[in-house]
Amino acid sequence: MKSKPLKPGSIRYFFIINGMLLGNMAVNLAADFIADVFFINRNFDVSEGVTAILTQMDASYGIICTVVILVGTLWYERPIRKCVKLITTQKTPPQELLETAQKRLLNEPYMVVVMDTFIWGFGSFVYAGMGLHGGLSTGIATGLIAAMAAFFWAEHASQHHLVPLFFPQGDLSKVKGAKSIGLQVRLAALVCTVSLVPLAFIHVTIYQFQQMQIRGEIPQAILADKIQQAVAAESILFMIMSVLIALLVGHNLKRPVAQIIQTMGQIKKGDFDARATIYTTDEIGFSGETLNAMAEGLKERELIKDTFGRYVDTRIRDEILKGEIPLDGELKEATILFADLRGFTPLVEKTPPKELIHLLNDYLTAMSQVIEGHGGLVLQFIGDEIEAVFGAPVYTPDHTRAALNAALAMRHRLGQLNEIHARQGYTALHHGIGIHTGTVLAANIGSSDRSAYSLIGDTVNLASRIQGLTKKFETDILVSETIAAKLSDTFEFEVMPIVKVKGKSVKVRTSSLIAHIQ
Repeated sequence: MKSKPLKPGSIRYFFIINGMLLGNMAVNLAADFIADVFFINRNFDVSEGVTAILTQMDASYGIICTVVILVGTLWYERPIRKCVKLITTQKTPPQELLETAQKRLLNEPYMVVVMDTFIWGFGSFVYAGMGLHGGLSTGIATGLIAAMAAFFWAEHASQHHLVPLFFPQGDLSKVKGAKSIGLQVRLAALVCTVSLVPLAFIHVTIYQFQQMQIRGEIPQAILADKIQQAVAAESILFMIMSVLIALLVGHNLKRPVAQIIQTMGQIKKGDFDARATIYTTDEIGFSGETLNAMAEGLKERELIKDTFGRYVDTRIRDEILKGEIPLDGELKEATILFADLRGFTPLVEKTPPKELIHLLNDYLTAMSQVIEGHGGLVLQFIGDEIEAVFGAPVYTPDHTRAALNAALAMRHRLGQLNEIHARQGYTALHHGIGIHTGTVLAANIGSSDRSAYSLIGDTVNLASRIQGLTKKFETDILVSETIAAKLSDTFEFEVMPIVKVKGKSVKVRTSSLIAHIQ
């Protein structure tokens, strides 16, 4: 929820920059009217001469208070106004000026309370000293409500217009010297303003009328009527002020909470760039800053996860991140496939490096897509060699059949790739594929600060040796005797001679994969 850009000289700019000043004056003007009503209800027997003096004094004191509020606010807001002018004209305020303005902006609601409390407190004692009934209680009660109303209005005006301008990234809690009142104290002040003060004031009104009757200042016959009139007028005015203050406070609380809820919904949907606008330095503001920090952390985690997925298959990545790959290893039934380019060394000698890398990347990309398309997982690239597995780390049934289908698809895809390269003037590529199935040990293998998901065991070694035999038997796909016996009803094989391979004490029989039987 972004604020509209401010244009210096516009009506909106005038009301936003003067929002707290105009609001405070309006609150005090309303409170002065209410205080006058209270005085009239309590001092009905005051002579016309005294009333004239009070009216003149009230007007004079009102002018003095207006000047104090105007001059005091303008002096206090001077750094704020300078920064707003610079920001709205696309200029960067000096750091020292900006820090001062930020601190004063966050503290202005408290400054308003201090200023209004002084004005009303001083006036209360002046009127009480003149012997007016209820002068002190009226001034204190009305002053407390006026100060709280001004406080909540100042928060509203600053938080919803100026705070987003001064704190586009949030971080209100990092401003040194900024005061903060928690929600508990804030709500307690609200309850006191809209209920305790009015109730106490009404009780004081009843008590003072009773004292006036005891002193003979008011006849018993009209006492009840006067109390009823005074209490009715005070109750109506207090209710109006209480409702307005409650609505203001509710709006001040609703907007930041709604922002946090909206941002949480965006983050839940995967939008980790979403940020909540921070308006306050209380618990709600802290929650918003924490949410923004969490979103930033999730964004970094997702970036790491995506980057990790570029170097490790997404299934391995997800298994590792979920902690479902035991660090000490686990035995799995899987099918291993090795693919290696033939005649690659001579190709290196006669092909420019950039063109060679282009050919190699084309080949590795195409073969990886085929393997992954058949449910396989590329474990690593070793130069021009590919090591892949079917059935791990996530087990899939019939992984051996999937590996053979992948090998046939790799043969077909290489033919297509060679046709493209031929049109570009490159030599055709040839590869050999070896496949074996059996038990492997799967684990994260490496040092304490760097490891990789690897498969080890005799099954892996034999698959690599079988791949090496493709050159000897001049065929492109060789499978172990175990696979040929298991899938002879589905695939066509040509049995190769028994040979001895490195690392095996017994001779090994392999079969060349011809085609899939339709």
